[in-house]
Amino acid sequence: MDISIFLELAYGDPLRRDFSEVFEEGLQQVELADKLGYRNVWITEHHFLPGFSASSSPEIFLAAAAARTERIRLGHGITLLPFTINHPLRVAERVATLDSISNGRVDWGGGRAISSIELDAFGVAPDDTKPQWEEALAAIPRMWMEDEFEWDSPTLQIPKRNVLPKPVQDPHPPMFVAATQPKSVEFAGQNGLGILGFGVQQTDAGSFVELYEKALADAQPIGGFVNKRFNVFTIALCCEDQQEALDVQVPNFQRYWDYVEELYKPWTVGDKPQSYSWALEHIFTTLDAMRGTSMEDLTAAGGAAIGDVDHCVQTLQVLADAGVDEVMLHMGSFTTPHEKVMKSIELFASEVLPRVKDKAAV
Repeated sequence: MDISIFLELAYGDPLRRDFSEVFEEGLQQVELADKLGYRNVWITEHHFLPGFSASSSPEIFLAAAAARTERIRLGHGITLLPFTINHPLRVAERVATLDSISNGRVDWGGGRAISSIELDAFGVAPDDTKPQWEEALAAIPRMWMEDEFEWDSPTLQIPKRNVLPKPVQDPHPPMFVAATQPKSVEFAGQNGLGILGFGVQQTDAGSFVELYEKALADAQPIGGFVNKRFNVFTIALCCEDQQEALDVQVPNFQRYWDYVEELYKPWTVGDKPQSYSWALEHIFTTLDAMRGTSMEDLTAAGGAAIGDVDHCVQTLQVLADAGVDEVMLHMGSFTTPHEKVMKSIELFASEVLPRVKDKAAV
């Protein structure tokens, strides 16, 4: 199993106006992960979410990361695919450019967005996100593979064009999708796409992996090949002392879920968007269950990889046993000190991962 770092470029003060330090610290974390053998850096795309994320232009951040690293793969986790946020042509051009300047190190994931705050500002109806997401996923790999691409559908018309540049990776970068529910997992498997599992609990990981592998058995790849990888997001911080890790990161763990609840609340009144109905029910069921348990107890039960080396080994081992290919460690949250994140990156690479056994060895 591989480990990677996951960045949302969160910051403590929602009124902050100078973000140079946020970006610089993030880039230093990527540089360290590169030196220590992490497989990926994944960065999300969010808009208008003060404190939660400064990653509104992940393609620029990843370009800077490409210039400061040598081996680590550069992951879009994810690009928002509604057409008025990111037109498919521009996505194809930007990702191929990044793949060229990084000498073929890009992994690319596409998703729909998680809140009305983002969608409303770009004039996107929530229930339009799913068909646009699916259409963009089908069109973009063709733009990379075909010298004369054209597309004509009721929602997207593109005359014959040669979309340039082409990616370095042949036929194109590995493709992933954000998956928070069983239907998304099945869609990914059926279309030969990798999984970026957000909200996949450790206790559910095995059943999600099983569902994915079953769907993969009859995959008809939407791109040029099947990308069989199941990645899971987890909030994390490893310290040499268990209590230190809890003191630093449990408040951020709580704040993260409080923020997620606020993002979804507008969709709980009035006409709920049908394509988000499962996610809405799941997130609020999860939050209700969490309210009956302290963040410390949730962490102790494996709900996050927050703790000393032994605890983090146990948490990652559960995911390895479930068949997860990669754990995306979200360590830099709201008020997590940069130096603690850097030490955590080091501990996961040098002390935690070497003790995690492959599924076949367990």
